[in-house]
Amino acid sequence: MPLCALAVHQLRFYVVFGSHAPAVLLREGHGYLGIAEPAVVLLAALGLGWFAGLLAVARAGPGKLTRRRPEPRGILRIWLVCALLLFAIYCCQELLEGVLSPGHPAGIAGVLGQGGWTAAPLSLLIGAGLATALRVAHRLLEAATRGEPGLWAGAPSETTDHLEPPITDWRLDPQAGVAAGRAPPRVIAPSLI
Repeated sequence: MPLCALAVHQLRFYVVFGSHAPAVLLREGHGYLGIAEPAVVLLAALGLGWFAGLLAVARAGPGKLTRRRPEPRGILRIWLVCALLLFAIYCCQELLEGVLSPGHPAGIAGVLGQGGWTAAPLSLLIGAGLATALRVAHRLLEAATRGEPGLWAGAPSETTDHLEPPITDWRLDPQAGVAAGRAPPRVIAPSLI
């Protein structure tokens, strides 16, 4: 969510101001984003790593994940919630910047003025991507928990996990009757003096 909120904020300026966006961002007191951007990217990377670990635990076997994940609501509902949250975060961020930064317009003019209204369709667009990612993540976790072998390349099937590998040379199979049933007798060599 923080990465998506940052994307809404930054894209809003790039859509409205184009190549002049960096100058406008600096003029209006958005300089703190130079520090916030790496932190948000790091947070997103940590979240992705956490999900990969969770997926590995789920893949290790059914029952490894103790918490039951509820079935998510419809994708449309998730999309609207994500879009509303992204737009709310954008509005709060702009209102705070209006109060704390001297070059930033205050109040509703700081939120919707100078093309700020473009944050609403951007929130809808990025919210759709976030909702889709959440749905895919849930489906991956469910599939990994169930142990679906077709989902993972090279995954062993449940029926062959306990079987020994087949013998490749039929002549070495004791049931074929070709190999000796026992070892040859031990020969004691006479000692040479």
